[in-house]
Amino acid sequence: MPIIFARVDDRLIHGQIVQAWLPQLNVDEVVIPRTKRNSHSLNPGLLRLSLPYEYELSILDAIEIAQHASRSKRRIFLLMDSLQDFTDLITEGINVPSVNIGGMHFKEGAQKLADNVFLDDADKHLLRLIRDLGISIETRAVPNATSVSVNEVIQ
Repeated sequence: MPIIFARVDDRLIHGQIVQAWLPQLNVDEVVIPRTKRNSHSLNPGLLRLSLPYEYELSILDAIEIAQHASRSKRRIFLLMDSLQDFTDLITEGINVPSVNIGGMHFKEGAQKLADNVFLDDADKHLLRLIRDLGISIETRAVPNATSVSVNEVIQ
């Protein structure tokens, strides 16, 4: 499966993704899951405009992502705006060995993990599920930043 990187970032496509992650990872395509939760808020036209022309953009549901990734020759960057979307994908059978938590902005009752990552109890629960499935979790805003451990926060 050519998913080479998975990232949770509530801003989806923005400068850090376009200027740092995509070139560093030599990505060909960005895939964003379409879920019941986000189908009304995703704007494919705006997302396409946010991404340089040399990168493909696909917005697919979980089954389509699995099929697409299994037959694609492209290097895929999987980008979700929530931990719930990521856990839904892995419970649907998408095999991803690690996930990068890049941006989960402040919400009431959330604990600060890093400058751009705030976790509430539901997020911590999902991170424990992800960890218990053997998926590596890291937090970095950009590739050359130091990762902050989530282990102490999700105990």
